Amino acid sequence: MRYCIILLTILTCQLELLAQVDFSLDNIRHIGLPVVCITTVDGEEPTCDFVTHPEGSFGEGITNATKVPCRIVIIHKDDVLYDSGDYEKNISGATIKINGNTSAYHDNKPYKIKLQVKEDLLFRGDNKYKDKEWRLLKDARTLKTIIGLKMNELIGLPWTPACQPCNVFVNNDYRGCYLLIESVKRNTDCRLNVSKNGFIVERDPYWWNENTFFSTNYFNPYNYYRWTWKYPDEEDVTEEHVTYIQNYMNQAEESIIDGTYEQYLDVESFASWLLAHDMMGTWDSGGANLYVMKYDDTPNSPLSLANMWDFDTIFKMPKGSFSRIHLGTNDFYFPSLFNSSNNTFTNTYKQKWEQVKNSLPDELINFVTHFANSEEGKALQTSREYYSQTWNYNTKTINEDIEEMISWFNGHIPLLDKAIQNIDDGTSDIKPMMTHHDNCNSIIYNLQGQPVAKPEGGVYIINGKKYVIK
Repeated sequence: MRYCIILLTILTCQLELLAQVDFSLDNIRHIGLPVVCITTVDGEEPTCDFVTHPEGSFGEGITNATKVPCRIVIIHKDDVLYDSGDYEKNISGATIKINGNTSAYHDNKPYKIKLQVKEDLLFRGDNKYKDKEWRLLKDARTLKTIIGLKMNELIGLPWTPACQPCNVFVNNDYRGCYLLIESVKRNTDCRLNVSKNGFIVERDPYWWNENTFFSTNYFNPYNYYRWTWKYPDEEDVTEEHVTYIQNYMNQAEESIIDGTYEQYLDVESFASWLLAHDMMGTWDSGGANLYVMKYDDTPNSPLSLANMWDFDTIFKMPKGSFSRIHLGTNDFYFPSLFNSSNNTFTNTYKQKWEQVKNSLPDELINFVTHFANSEEGKALQTSREYYSQTWNYNTKTINEDIEEMISWFNGHIPLLDKAIQNIDDGTSDIKPMMTHHDNCNSIIYNLQGQPVAKPEGGVYIINGKKYVIK
């Protein structure tokens, strides 16, 4: 009984503290971040059902997400920056729906916005940025997405999604701080630059939750991944589309094995994408959204990786380790590219590393430090505190995020440099493997041919080949 009374007292104090916080629009808008006010028709809340993966696959997702008509107004302090007007199909207003997979399992939801008339919700002063599709991500509670997108830009990938921290109200109810961000989609002026005859597909662990998907030979033996569509839109995909891109990607996969992949892959973008995740130590190889695009349906258009997206698990690998997607032979093409008889990918990856290793971490740290000291950064910090009290969620401060990042790079980059120097450049029969062997399902042997359960580091034999295990 005594413990029940203590617990009740604590809960009562928390509720009283929450009741004292002013979550009104008049208060929140003066914090300094733009405020996105979403008012749905008849106050309807977007809903969804939750589903889990079929046997042999993995992941949790959502289905039956309702598309709710709404009005969107964006305010910055005392100024109205945008007003969509009330919803009228193809004329004004917008629709919103819950978006995401595991991120949608919490009380505060990520949303997808579709405007009825194109607009640039980031107000960059150029009509080319106008688009109908936008996302509201919950990622403003850490700096990871902002860090990851800056890494995307600095590493030189073709497109970096633009974003803006903001506060969000839905039907006059404060939902916390979000990132308003461009969606991953075709837009030749300002997003993914593919022609009308081009393709954008996603290596998708949630393929089982989509209506349309296809497989390629690399993933056929497993149910972990299939390819789903970003362009053309799912409802516009024809049998000819599937046949063409499936055949082309199968040819590309075969070319990796026989060493002729340069005619099928934009090697620079593949190397840059992987190196960025290796530098950030991304743990989630499945959730690190991987979009492959092809400009058109001609042989002169190779597959490329244009941008990174999901950064929830950066800084999670042990320092000095490659990202998990670098290591998992069933996750993507990278291990096969490193082990190809054609060393172009390996050499491009290592050359890119030499170009950026001494400058990029400092540029990233300087960028984030400047952001933290800016008016926007200070407003985001205050908004995080409101977010924490709204959802009873403990968040780090922006300065703690920066300290974590600096500590990561200081410890990780020198060790990663050593690991990259050990990557085979074609002069040795020894290949890099991993700093941790947990993800290897094969039997590992020492050089004397004896099986080893837990290698301590050195050269070992796996599947008949020699590997360095750190």
